[in-house]
Amino acid sequence: MGILNREVGEVELIPVAKGIISRWWIVLITALLGTVAMWSQESDLSTTPSMTAVNRVYESRDETSFLSVVGLDPATINPLPSFDNQILQVQEQASREKIAQEIGTDVEVTITRSEQRFSLLNTAEGDGKTKFTFLSVGTPTYTFNCSHSNAEDCNTAIDAYVAALSKVRKDSIVTGMQRVRSMLSNIAQTGSVSAQEKIAGIDAALPLITGELALLSTGEDQYGGTVTTVKTTTYGFGLVAGALIGLLIALQLTILDKRVQSLNQLAKHVQRDDLLGHITSNSASHQHVAAALVARAQQATQSIIALIPASASDDTSNIAPQLNQITRSLGVTIVSQAPIVSLTAENLVSDNSAFVIVATVKKTRSNEVTETWSVLQSAQRTVLGAILVDTQH
Repeated sequence: MGILNREVGEVELIPVAKGIISRWWIVLITALLGTVAMWSQESDLSTTPSMTAVNRVYESRDETSFLSVVGLDPATINPLPSFDNQILQVQEQASREKIAQEIGTDVEVTITRSEQRFSLLNTAEGDGKTKFTFLSVGTPTYTFNCSHSNAEDCNTAIDAYVAALSKVRKDSIVTGMQRVRSMLSNIAQTGSVSAQEKIAGIDAALPLITGELALLSTGEDQYGGTVTTVKTTTYGFGLVAGALIGLLIALQLTILDKRVQSLNQLAKHVQRDDLLGHITSNSASHQHVAAALVARAQQATQSIIALIPASASDDTSNIAPQLNQITRSLGVTIVSQAPIVSLTAENLVSDNSAFVIVATVKKTRSNEVTETWSVLQSAQRTVLGAILVDTQH
């Protein structure tokens, strides 16, 4: 429990809060990413419906009805294959692959055929009996359905399937008529004039068979989520969730940040008594630090203090003259020194100045302070303490 308390106590709320605020852009970016994630999750970034359903209804023509002119019952013409089997033939795998190759895309089209409708007529006969007659009413219709990502591909595919079915219809009707003609030819050889007339009628009708389907209606429906279907609450959830994740990331980065943020943090790496002050933009802070430097120099019987930056990328050429202007009249000279990584062994041994380590807020790392202190002590140099400089104030 003691270890846990000690670790919690090491986290300073104010520096942590400042660290999170300085990383506000992380929270903003993650909040935006959360919103975009909800957007894409709901709509897959689609601005138009993801699927389009196209359906067309065609009417088939009874192309054998005019055979009744020559006394041939159209019902005797049985197409081969039958109309129902024609649909199966068009939709079999080989036919689908052929159509897909022709149009350049594999789009599934389903075909259905309506049932033939009949009408029942009853007629009273003279002998008191009733005669019932079944008559076909209208012609069957074919419905073509297609669902795809765009309507253009569906329409192209339906056109191809209509053409394929029309061809199969034509071939099957022609085959049925030729079978009847073959039978009539045998009868005509006996000298039957009626059979010869019917054969002539079939020969005249064959070139007129097209298997054509007449378009009755067409429809188009779109479905699938779009960006306009995403609710505001979904965006809100993504925004809040993203912001929370951003806060956690900013908090983690702040805690892991080893740069010195405050005197309390610097005190964890040097003795509290060795902290000589915090220089900010306030002129009073310069006076306070200068007084501490003079007191520490007099205590160590030193007249020259060299300010040495703990960070290799920092320098004290600005702060040293400002402090020297205050301490010079008090008998202490303050000079600027290069970072420890730039000093040679000769520099360290020959320099008789007392050293004060300078840490810069949000720039100097804690390990750089301890390393600089360790090198100076190992070289038997006098280290008076450390000061913190906040250049952002």
